Amino acid sequence: MTKFSIQTTKIEKIEKECEDVKTITFKLPYFSEKNFIHPKPGQFLMIWVPGVDEIPMSISNYENNGLCSITVKNVGECTNALHNLNIGDYIGVRGPLGNWFEIPADKNKLIILIAGGIGIAPIKFLSYYLLREKYSFIIIEGAKNKNNIIFLNENDFNMIQNFKLIYCTDDGSYGMKGTAVEQFQKEINTYPKEKIKDLIVYTCGPEKMMYRIFKICEEKNIPLNASLERIMRCGCGICGLCAIDPTGVLVCKDGPIFTLDELKRMGDFGFFSRDFTGKKEAL
Repeated sequence: MTKFSIQTTKIEKIEKECEDVKTITFKLPYFSEKNFIHPKPGQFLMIWVPGVDEIPMSISNYENNGLCSITVKNVGECTNALHNLNIGDYIGVRGPLGNWFEIPADKNKLIILIAGGIGIAPIKFLSYYLLREKYSFIIIEGAKNKNNIIFLNENDFNMIQNFKLIYCTDDGSYGMKGTAVEQFQKEINTYPKEKIKDLIVYTCGPEKMMYRIFKICEEKNIPLNASLERIMRCGCGICGLCAIDPTGVLVCKDGPIFTLDELKRMGDFGFFSRDFTGKKEAL
């Protein structure tokens, strides 16, 4: 069985994270196969709800026993259907698909993870990997208000001491007042020039947010890994809905993780995506 074949699996756990967001946990159905490849931080799955649709979902956590989690915001027909499922119901899974975050070999690097909204999902998976591998890092999580903060009650986030967690909200109802981008700028403004050279940044969230982070990293020559989101029907480079001009890269096949140098060549990044017909539309 290949990673492009759908297999069904039973939902084992459902957790409400915050307003309109749930985490759904299940065992990858092909975990016991001989050539099984463990998911890596930044990869995604195609999730099929029978009778409804199939959509791409970032992996928000993975354990070596095959248990995998996706964190779902209720924003459309298929995500609404996922929210209405119960423990014991079945979903279809394809994957893991796409590339993954590049992890520095040097554990002395200054790592900053920046998430906006549901973009915290792949950042959580990355943070757990970094913790297991004994890296130190900073997480900046931005949301509109306290009710929209995801993983606020995450036990591991609150108990582990070898990373710094900065919450920020647009209205100041929790954590620092302001956006994740503003907090990122404040953070690096405290670093001397020689320290900036040791930085590496990872981000996922609204593309307008990531574009602003990209411009800061470009100006200061900071290595960046950004997780992009596009409409996908196939997840394997066939439908073309996730193509980005002018390079023609496909988010599902060539991404979803892109580096600073790759982002520089994408004219659409931060400005345009495609709808379900393939027509460009402004972000």
